[in-house]
Amino acid sequence: MQNKVAIITSGHPPFDERIFWKFGLSLVNNNYSVRVICSTEEVNIEKNNISITGFDSMSIGRNKKIHKFLDYLNLYSPDIIICCESLTLIPALRFKISNKRNTKIIYDVTEWYPEGITSKINGIKKYIIYAFLFTLNLILSNLTSAIIIGEIQKQKRYNLIAPFKKKIIIGYYPVIRSFEYNPPRFNGHALVLCYAGLINFKRGIREILLVSEQLHNRHKDLTIKLKIIGKFESPEDEKLFDNLALSYKNILIEKAGWTEYKNISSMLSDVDICFDLRERNFVYNNSLPIKIFEYMACGKPFIFSDVMPIRQELGELNCGFLADPNDLEDIIKKIELYISNKDLLKEHSQNGRQIIESGKNWETESKKLLDLLEWLVKSK
Repeated sequence: MQNKVAIITSGHPPFDERIFWKFGLSLVNNNYSVRVICSTEEVNIEKNNISITGFDSMSIGRNKKIHKFLDYLNLYSPDIIICCESLTLIPALRFKISNKRNTKIIYDVTEWYPEGITSKINGIKKYIIYAFLFTLNLILSNLTSAIIIGEIQKQKRYNLIAPFKKKIIIGYYPVIRSFEYNPPRFNGHALVLCYAGLINFKRGIREILLVSEQLHNRHKDLTIKLKIIGKFESPEDEKLFDNLALSYKNILIEKAGWTEYKNISSMLSDVDICFDLRERNFVYNNSLPIKIFEYMACGKPFIFSDVMPIRQELGELNCGFLADPNDLEDIIKKIELYISNKDLLKEHSQNGRQIIESGKNWETESKKLLDLLEWLVKSK
């Protein structure tokens, strides 16, 4: 008999790369029954043998959202629940208690919580909400069966607040079979720069525009194209970007839009260098960007903001550069190193792909997830 796994999320789309393309498919391919339950859109379909159900919670309150999750859990009656946010732990625990079952609950920690929420709040209210959410997170974490953590930096907190819970790091590495190796095509005449992911001004989209313009001013004979792949965090951000882009008439700007995980590789095929020039704050300084591994899998050298988690993960870089996001002159010089030295561009491209092939890929990492669920099933 198949063990039933529910993956529930209050903040991610159902086809999120970690939820669907990594966790979901790995479990289905290893004889688990899987259902994704989300509160980000109305959906009721089956894809790749994964059942996907959900509702749009934009117009409902938190309590009603929790009750809706609980209704879906009661309908599915899972043996294991993977919770992608702290909020989803509440309906998971209610399901376990109300049904008096030995359901196993896993907390998948990929975000800084509550910093990700309170960073948008000002004044004394920020500290009150932070204290409440931190305490709630502490209590809920200790009621789980196990905690999955996306990266080393976040493990320290959960070692402190949930010292006796089983914890395992399962990283953000790409599904290598979904990423074709496409080295940069730079021919000395046209250079394609790229930003992919969620787009907002805190993640450095303005800086990339400025760098592109200044690079053109120093290399008039060089055609520069900026490719933007992803979705804007808000309509206001997109409108502001569009208005700014009108001022950069010397740069070819392509807004490629959001794409499914399986299509990222083809969208990056014509790109030479990838960027993420996010600002310095607590969350960004202590978070490992997921896109960096996808760029490496495609063989794309990168220039990223210099944050500790990248150095911890990759050590001495030989597949890209790190930079101060505010030092545009240094960023331009690093691009010029690639422009003047195509062998370096090729070397960094090959090195990045080799790192992914050598172990930083989901095919290898998924074994940790499967081992964890096997342990939980046996411990019933």
